[in-house]
Amino acid sequence: MTRLSRFAIVSLSVLAACTVKNTSTSNPDAGNYDGYYSEVKDGGSSDAGGGDQATGDTDKPKVRTVTSTKAAPGRKGKSLAARKPPVTGGDKPPRARPQPPAGEKLALDGYFPTNAPAGSVIEILGSGFGTKGQASVLIGKKRQKVIEVGEGHMLVQLTGDVNGPVVVTNAGARSKSRSAQTVKSETPFHTVVGLGTPRTDASHGLLANVYKIAQPVTELPAADTLGEPFATFAVDNLDIPAGEFKGSFHGKDGEVKEWFAVHFRGSLNVTQAGTYDLCLNAGDGALLFLDQTPVVDNDGVHDTNEKCESIAIEPGEYQLDVMWFQAAAGELGLQLLWAKDGGAKAPIPRENLFPPEDATAMARK
Repeated sequence: MTRLSRFAIVSLSVLAACTVKNTSTSNPDAGNYDGYYSEVKDGGSSDAGGGDQATGDTDKPKVRTVTSTKAAPGRKGKSLAARKPPVTGGDKPPRARPQPPAGEKLALDGYFPTNAPAGSVIEILGSGFGTKGQASVLIGKKRQKVIEVGEGHMLVQLTGDVNGPVVVTNAGARSKSRSAQTVKSETPFHTVVGLGTPRTDASHGLLANVYKIAQPVTELPAADTLGEPFATFAVDNLDIPAGEFKGSFHGKDGEVKEWFAVHFRGSLNVTQAGTYDLCLNAGDGALLFLDQTPVVDNDGVHDTNEKCESIAIEPGEYQLDVMWFQAAAGELGLQLLWAKDGGAKAPIPRENLFPPEDATAMARK
């Protein structure tokens, strides 16, 4: 691929305060990624998944000093200790969801993700849904499978390729004096084809904000140039094999098939201490952070290739951020792999991944 003008990645919420000179481009910040995250909370600590309530993105970063698009400096022999203990038993307690207002009036507060493969599970927030037998959901005039109704939320599985607003009806509201209640989302949902497998488990996996890239870049672009998230996306795990992307992300103001950036967010649950090889098999560029510590740098415009780092990891739950972008149309891929103590590499399974604790902030109406 042809390399174009280079940009630095900064916070997905603020512009970094310092720059590093680079004579190969007009942008002096291009390629500056080390120290991506700044220590912004008490004593430098940060809860996994915490962040901007408007966009669902996390804490403030700062620029790096390494300009190479090759792998970050090796971490072999160094340890990474979690700020939270590991989750035992495989599952976390249900995260807090917005409490519905008093009364049974049907309301739709939002849903996420806005883009997902057919068969994926999406979450709908609101009130007045009634029981599982009373609630129904249509997308693109096609009935979807309601698999769970709780207080303030529903889980719905997509029954096929669908596009259009999310329409929720509480048929249980029907009575002699009142007809069934119906509400409709302002933001349309869209099936995204050719980008991984369906998200099947709302209690595991990662959530992502998707951003448009306004102009050609050769590295992950500065977030202050991206604006608000264009769409949201979700995965059980990061196992998108290399291949040509023939689908697209859709948002309220159109679609993107190329020149987009994705910020996957959540946490990694490590239950056994060991030396782990952590790998990003990515095309185009991608970066991996654990507890705001840069771990793997596979940035740049390139066909799918793998970069790994070996690091001693203590048991714990680590905030996980993967930044990824796709340049011009063509081959893409993204796999987050690990291997413990010299074992075989494999995609990190969904059981070891949790969505961010502020996931509801990513909901779109």
